[in-house]
Amino acid sequence: MRSDNPMRRFDPRKLAHYEKENYVAYYQRDWLKLLRVSIALVKESFGLSLWQAIYSAYLVARAEIAFAPFPENDVPKAKAYIIRLYRFLKSVHHEEFDVERAAELEVSWWSVHRKLFANAENQELVDALTNLYAEAYGVEPERVRDAARQRAQGMLYSDLWVNAGKLANSPLLAEEEEALYQSYLSLKNAL
Repeated sequence: MRSDNPMRRFDPRKLAHYEKENYVAYYQRDWLKLLRVSIALVKESFGLSLWQAIYSAYLVARAEIAFAPFPENDVPKAKAYIIRLYRFLKSVHHEEFDVERAAELEVSWWSVHRKLFANAENQELVDALTNLYAEAYGVEPERVRDAARQRAQGMLYSDLWVNAGKLANSPLLAEEEEALYQSYLSLKNAL
């Protein structure tokens, strides 16, 4: 990936907030809020214009909706939307990552997260996130492993929040956002 790529200029604090809000909307099945938060999330994550972010967020939301039903989710449909997302990102930023592989790795971590939901023994999730970062950003896996570990910790707080009843004022949400912030700060420093 080019060093001047907008995908490397994200704000870790904003990204952490948007991702936390994305999980809240997803687990509350608030699809309209999920779409709104996804627009901000992908805009910040990938350095997109508003219109590019709207299109990208639509693809992400459709993928998440296909993936959401448990246990009868539609993984192939979710992956098809993510392929479209990565193909679009590649065309916008003229990058070299493998679209099919990146999409496979993206949906893979979703599946691993679901399998390990609320399990602190989550090395498989850390590995899945590490592999995605390495592919998407074109870096050696060891450079992004700490970022993956911190992000998995943020997801664990989110899972614990779900299991605790999804209370709006739960301190788990603040812990989640802080872990995600540390994750994106580590990722940015690694890039």
